[in-house]
Amino acid sequence: MVPHSESEQARGEALSPSQPSPLNILLVEDMEDNRVLVTLLLKALPYRLDLAENGAAGVEKFRSRQYDLLLMDIHMPVMDGYEAIRIMRQWEEEQKRGATPIIALTGNTLEEDIKKAQAAGFTAHLTKPLKKQTLLEAIRRYAVPSSDKECAA
Repeated sequence: MVPHSESEQARGEALSPSQPSPLNILLVEDMEDNRVLVTLLLKALPYRLDLAENGAAGVEKFRSRQYDLLLMDIHMPVMDGYEAIRIMRQWEEEQKRGATPIIALTGNTLEEDIKKAQAAGFTAHLTKPLKKQTLLEAIRRYAVPSSDKECAA
C-alpha cells in the first residue's frame, strides 16, 4: 500500500483570496485503486482531499479536523463503515456539532443495503464503480462549506 498523507490533496491551496476556500473532504477507503481514482477525479477542482485507509484511521482524522464532507466505503478491514459512522455520529453529538454529510461508497445496490446505510447515519449512497459526474453532483448537493456552517451558528 502507498502511504497517504496530508500532501495527497486535491489542488485547493493555490486559490486566490477572492475565491472561496476549498471544500475539506475526507475519503475513507481501503482499496488503493479507489483512493487514486477519487484523487484523480477531484484533482483540478477546489477540494482539499485527505485520505484514510480504514474506518479507524478515518475516525482519527475526523476527530482532528472539520470536514465539509466524508466519502466512506462500507466494507473495510480494521473497522468497517458502519462502526466508523456510529463512532463519528456519537462524537459529533458529544461535541454538540451538526452532522457532517457522509456518503456511503459501496458496490451494494440492493434497496435493503441502501436503507441499512441510511439507518446507520449515512447522508447518501453512491454505488461503485464511481462516475465523475455522479461524484461531483453528490459533492455539490451534500457538502456544506465550513464558512457556511460558521455563518449558520
